[in-house]
Amino acid sequence: MKVELHLHTSRYSACATDKPADVMRELIDCGYGAVFLTEHDAVWGDWELADLQMSFPEIRIYPGMEIALGADKSQHLLVLGTGDRTYLQLPTAEDIILRARREGHLTVLAHPFRWPDSPPVVLAGPVYPDAVELCTCNHTGLMTDMSRRAGRRLDIPVVNAGDVHALSFVNRYWIETQDTPTGPDDVRRAVLSRLYSNCTPSSREAGDRGISRSADGRNCD
Repeated sequence: MKVELHLHTSRYSACATDKPADVMRELIDCGYGAVFLTEHDAVWGDWELADLQMSFPEIRIYPGMEIALGADKSQHLLVLGTGDRTYLQLPTAEDIILRARREGHLTVLAHPFRWPDSPPVVLAGPVYPDAVELCTCNHTGLMTDMSRRAGRRLDIPVVNAGDVHALSFVNRYWIETQDTPTGPDDVRRAVLSRLYSNCTPSSREAGDRGISRSADGRNCD
């Protein structure tokens, strides 16, 4: 299944340009089977999510959030599979990661090397996120290489994600799971077990569909 792990809409993210319905239609047209809504320091209400899901049964729509951390708010952590807004009140990345781990939610460090002047302190340990983003619409090639090296050094998965803020960001970077997940916990298990592919349009066209079982993101162009 084709999965988008990191996506914003104009409903709750000021930096996003397109409405939720327009983004869902674009994802469906591009063959996505699942998406996590990860608004900046905000979550969708249960009734809102249910309403959106009812309008677009062709795609599984899962809750999530992107939490800004650190004094300069340059560290961004995705918590995937929950809309519990109390996560937004936790003081440190360690608190967030440990709670998410207990509750079975996937944590991903978003674009960790996007701001060179703000090194990703989340990767300093002693508690690490489940995964780090590899290729995104907000990572250069050098940043991607730095993420790949960090994943190898820490032995944690690296994942492609669109970091979608506009329709033009859709279908550029994503993961594909080996099995069809029936819920967000299945996506977490696929990532932790490394039973997924890091994909781009060109990698799909080339037939590079092998399942990634290591942290090196070999399918990323």
